[in-house]
Amino acid sequence: MIPVATTVQMRECDRITIEKVGLPSLVLMENAARAVAAKAVEMMGEDGPAGKRVRVFCGRGNNGGDGLAAARYLVSWGVDVELFVLSARWELKGDAGKQAILFQKVGGKIRWVTRHDRLYYNQMPVDLIIDALLGTGFTGRMKGLYETAVQLIERQECLVLAVDIPSGVNGDTGAVEGTAVRADATVTFGLYKPGLLLPPGRDYAGKVQVVDIGIPTKVVEAQRIRLFIAEEEDIAQALPYRSPSAHKGEVGHVYILAGSPGLTGAAALAADAAMRTGVGLAVVGVPKSLNPILEMKLTEAMSQPLPETETGGLAAEAFKDIKTRLKWADAVVFGPGVGKDEGTAALLEKLLSVVDKPLVIDADGLNLLAEKRGLLRKLPPQTVLTPHPGEFARLTDLPMKEVLTNRVELARQYSRKWQATLHLKGAPSLTALPDGKVYINPTGNTGMATGGSGDVLTGVIATLLAQGLPLDRATVVGAFVHGAAGDMAAEEKGEVGMVAGDIIRHLPGVLKELTI
Repeated sequence: MIPVATTVQMRECDRITIEKVGLPSLVLMENAARAVAAKAVEMMGEDGPAGKRVRVFCGRGNNGGDGLAAARYLVSWGVDVELFVLSARWELKGDAGKQAILFQKVGGKIRWVTRHDRLYYNQMPVDLIIDALLGTGFTGRMKGLYETAVQLIERQECLVLAVDIPSGVNGDTGAVEGTAVRADATVTFGLYKPGLLLPPGRDYAGKVQVVDIGIPTKVVEAQRIRLFIAEEEDIAQALPYRSPSAHKGEVGHVYILAGSPGLTGAAALAADAAMRTGVGLAVVGVPKSLNPILEMKLTEAMSQPLPETETGGLAAEAFKDIKTRLKWADAVVFGPGVGKDEGTAALLEKLLSVVDKPLVIDADGLNLLAEKRGLLRKLPPQTVLTPHPGEFARLTDLPMKEVLTNRVELARQYSRKWQATLHLKGAPSLTALPDGKVYINPTGNTGMATGGSGDVLTGVIATLLAQGLPLDRATVVGAFVHGAAGDMAAEEKGEVGMVAGDIIRHLPGVLKELTI
């Protein structure tokens, strides 16, 4: 797993490296700047840097110092550099001040900007712009000279390279209040930052490259980082082992309680996804009047007709039949298309009191929990909740804006509060654990914003649970596999026209690639 550092953790890594390890801050800055300059040359093409034109915008802090040092490297490589520093000469201190002196000693000229009109000194076309205005510690809204500089950057028709993070993006949340630099690429130092991975910041960052600037591994480990990106290698190693002599009774039984009038598709998608992920047997418990429909929809999975309410949902009276089937199951699903009937809510409450198998609650199951929040205190120990942002807002009674702007911390907080594994869907999706760890899923695309995609994910996670993976691993692996299948579907169909069934059809291909 790839660690992702908060801005506080990253500053602490820098401080310890400088003060306790003894690596001078100027050395770290030089390492960072060399990587930025090399990336700039790469972005400008294969014919070399000589004769190219680059415009660099620097602030007065260390981010600006990185930009100044990168500009010095570019000058020494024959690049025509036009450099703006948004500061008076006497205000530039510390490492940034030293870098300004060094830049001038190699023949570079600095345009000191203290008035708006100085930013318009020369707006001739350039091959690349480097944004070194503000670093990862910035929060809030850009103002004054900085806002004007970003607006100028936006007007230029050239590639943009951001230093550490695009200026105007919150390093911890990815939030953008007002204006921010839209970069084609970002060179970030030491570790990923959340703001580069969470929307809208990730859309401003472009292609992100993490570079080693000399921070020792032991310094990073001491931060006890609890936010990670799932890697393909980790996912492949975590997949369940299937014995060459395995039969269908040994590779998991999934029991899915789903469906109501008009929503039989959700039940079928979850079941088909479970089968395509490799479960041995899947049974879908549905209201009895819908059973003929499921008999037609399902080929590999089986159906179980259950007592229903007057409106056609699963009734509390179904509990007797369900309880018997629970003994057979290795994992249980409740919610896809199940509806919000009072009788179905009563059934969920009974189920929570007895289920001793891994339980995935999704879709209408979550909506029933939101209507009867007291049930959240009765969740069994092996519960996975898979809300999208709207469902999560209903579960927590939080404004949608807050959910969307503070997803990592809220997922962490409520996973701990509910003592459940919480998979918060979105771009990207997050898996939060009660111990405070959060995993960012790197797969998936906007084509997966289609009805039934969540039901597919539920089936995938349920199968992995039924095959013996612990809750955390099954959810992280399931999200990765689901997203990768979506990526395959998008490559074949395009993001606009793909549907949930396309994701299911590509699950075997993803699993095959991961197990090769």
